[in-house]
Amino acid sequence: MLSIDDRDFTIYKFRRLCEAIATTYPTITMAEYLNNEHPSRFVLMRHDVDRMPGKALETAQIEHELGIKATYYFRSTKSVFKPEIMKQIQNMGHEVGYHYETLSEANGDPEKGIELFQSHLNDFKKIANVRTICMHGSPLSKYDNRDLWDVYDFEDFGILGEAYLSAGEDLNYFTDSGRTWCFGSSMRDYIPGKTEHLSADTTDDLIELIEKNEYNNFYILAHPERWSSTVAGWGLYYSMDILFNLGKKFLMGVSGVNNCKDGLENSSISITVDIEDWYHIPSVCGSDFSVYKDVDEFFERWGKRYDYLSEPTKKILDILDEFNVTATFFVVADVEEHYPGLIESISKRGHEIGCHGAHHSCGINSKTKEPLMTIKEFEAETLEAKKKLEKASGKEVIGYRAPNALVTGEMLDSLEKIGFKYDSSVSVNSLYNKTDSSLKGVSSVPYHPAHGSLEPGGVRSFIEFPWSYYDIGAKIPTSGGPMLRFLGSQIILKGLRQSLNRGHTIFYFHPIDISNEKFPDVGKGRPFYWAVKGGIVEKRIRHVLKNLEHVNKVPLKDMVG
Repeated sequence: MLSIDDRDFTIYKFRRLCEAIATTYPTITMAEYLNNEHPSRFVLMRHDVDRMPGKALETAQIEHELGIKATYYFRSTKSVFKPEIMKQIQNMGHEVGYHYETLSEANGDPEKGIELFQSHLNDFKKIANVRTICMHGSPLSKYDNRDLWDVYDFEDFGILGEAYLSAGEDLNYFTDSGRTWCFGSSMRDYIPGKTEHLSADTTDDLIELIEKNEYNNFYILAHPERWSSTVAGWGLYYSMDILFNLGKKFLMGVSGVNNCKDGLENSSISITVDIEDWYHIPSVCGSDFSVYKDVDEFFERWGKRYDYLSEPTKKILDILDEFNVTATFFVVADVEEHYPGLIESISKRGHEIGCHGAHHSCGINSKTKEPLMTIKEFEAETLEAKKKLEKASGKEVIGYRAPNALVTGEMLDSLEKIGFKYDSSVSVNSLYNKTDSSLKGVSSVPYHPAHGSLEPGGVRSFIEFPWSYYDIGAKIPTSGGPMLRFLGSQIILKGLRQSLNRGHTIFYFHPIDISNEKFPDVGKGRPFYWAVKGGIVEKRIRHVLKNLEHVNKVPLKDMVG
């Protein structure tokens, strides 16, 4: 039988969340945060009252009973603007603010929008001591209400700050938008400029993060109407959220969130290129099911032409110049031996050189996740590859990408030990998992992994740059590579745009993806692997770069402090 206590986003679960907060952190209001009237460790609890103000009264009472202070932003619409409820919430010690949407109401006219803002603000100030504001964003509106402050200054109206624009990038922001805490269905609900996020799927995940007591702050947005107290109410809002999120995902995908200047004006992406040739794939070399045990055996036995890499790499360099992109090239170190001058030519064009392994050999079995080499062997081989790439490029190599994206937490510890500063191998998706971790707390945004793990939570400088995905209920890998060949550029773009709304993300491809030549017919178990490549993939790469021209593109080394 369906029990309300077993569901997420219920009033029962909200109380549990509040209990975890009350026993672990002091709480502050938005005004106290902006006035710097707070301890070094805190939870900033915020509520956007979009509908059903009676539910806001219910959550405010729970918080009041547990000694939690929160900030409640009410819309000015007749169904939400309820003076008696607003007064009761303020009398409990909570802050009441204005959830403005006047630029949308004025159809994008800033002059009319500011007049409406002033009028509504006056109505609010008759009821509550309004010191902060927060934009309300409807996915159906083509206007971002925060754009009003490109023309005017909210401080001229006695306002301390705006809940998004005035929030610091040091805040660990969580929102229940989309019935998850992972940003997957948020079109405008993000802190501008913030490129790194903690992540939690469920409220239990968020509670666990809070109870760990490892972080200095949490900035939590919970919409009161989302937290039901009955099975019927939960079912109704669950269905509404599913439909609403599908609509938002459609808008985010089809329009690329263009209604919010793509939502990406302050976002950044790293374009990365994996330098490997046709024989480096696991069906040919370097895996426990390949034709050749490793690249050395391949060259011992292969007496024919092998270089299908040099020509398309030169073309990729020209394409990147055309789009004014400085990229990160993850290079298999044996390229230095078999393709003289290729690494030097990449480095001379100003691109970053990263390490893609010594011979592109798999570190673990893709199915069992059992190691295929000892950790000492991995360290020795990777350190030698690092030195070889540094000698060829004349620059320090600080980044790593695991061959075939097969990576473990222990490998990250070894990378840090031998001098690497970041890794970019983790792909969160619903189709496969090439790691030895559940990736439960990982999104598509950069994070510091815990020692011995791929999960977030590390107190270290080493960074993981995970790949993009498109969340449509299932998570589709959209960082590029083979998926660019199999899925096409439109799906890839949808995932990249959605991931950019979460924070910094990754797009990658291989030069051999655009080769027009037929590769040797060698390899086991992947007859359609190169069915799509050549000119069609080159057009897809150009299409992605063209559609992300307005997004800041930075090599990964520039993301590392």
